[in-house]
Amino acid sequence: MATHVLKACASTVQSGIIDPGAKTVHTVASGDTVILDTWAMWDNAGGPSLDLERAMALREKFRTEGRGPHSLTGPIAIETARPGDVLKVEIQSLEVADHGINLIFPGGRSRGLLNDIFQDAELRHFELDRRTMTTRFGKDIRIPLRPFLGIMGVLPPPDEEPRSSAIPGNFGGNIDCADLVAGSVLYLPVFVEGAGFYAGDAHAAQGSGEVVQTALETAMTAAQLRLTVVKGEPIVRPWAETREYFITMGLDEDLREAARLAVLDMIELMVKTKDMTRSDAYALCSLQADLLVTQLVNGVNGIHARMPKAIFEGGA
Repeated sequence: MATHVLKACASTVQSGIIDPGAKTVHTVASGDTVILDTWAMWDNAGGPSLDLERAMALREKFRTEGRGPHSLTGPIAIETARPGDVLKVEIQSLEVADHGINLIFPGGRSRGLLNDIFQDAELRHFELDRRTMTTRFGKDIRIPLRPFLGIMGVLPPPDEEPRSSAIPGNFGGNIDCADLVAGSVLYLPVFVEGAGFYAGDAHAAQGSGEVVQTALETAMTAAQLRLTVVKGEPIVRPWAETREYFITMGLDEDLREAARLAVLDMIELMVKTKDMTRSDAYALCSLQADLLVTQLVNGVNGIHARMPKAIFEGGA
């Protein structure tokens, strides 16, 4: 198995668009490891020198052009990936930059949960201490850093139109699941030859829901990911596992429908991997699965269901 280094640059970054027809920028074999970095928001403009006026101008420019603020490294082709396969993404390590931002967008132009109350735009800068893996919020609050990639995905089906990187789908994309830290595994359905994997939207920390519409937005200086093609086990939507949980993900404009999809996928996962009946799996979801709001600020909302591994005797 080989290790590849893919640096973010003008020729390897997709700027705010997820395009099923995007040309791959690198090719790897199944089981290879990729070490990539990612840019900050708005083509790497979201750094320490960004001020509020510039941030609002960049946001308006990208929105007018139909683009999200995310800079996506990729897409990467995996040689043997074909439609109907699954791409297994093992998140081996994640290293963030030393700076991050959080933005509250002005009420009329925000999808934040309380945009009717918080009308004024605000920009906060954070120094990220990579030695202690913490940052300060004001004088008396210290936040632990828990880095993850807000966007990991594959290219959508070829009959779909290009879309803003802000909008997730069954292909993954902007799922913003804060559980996808180092040591986790994400499974993605493959829709095109080569899969076309990409990543971006680095977060140093985020609460489930991402209620103001941004997390602690940063860049990833090194994301080490192993990409493996799984044959003969097709899936409809992404799912994941951490050391502690099985996680299924529902995505829909309606939050209740997103929850239904997450639970339905958990039922199917339990039937497939734990030899349970569907009704037993449904009951177990009610007894042990937690439904969390992944995010509700991207137009398409996310719910993820977490089933603890520790309840299964004889190992997960």
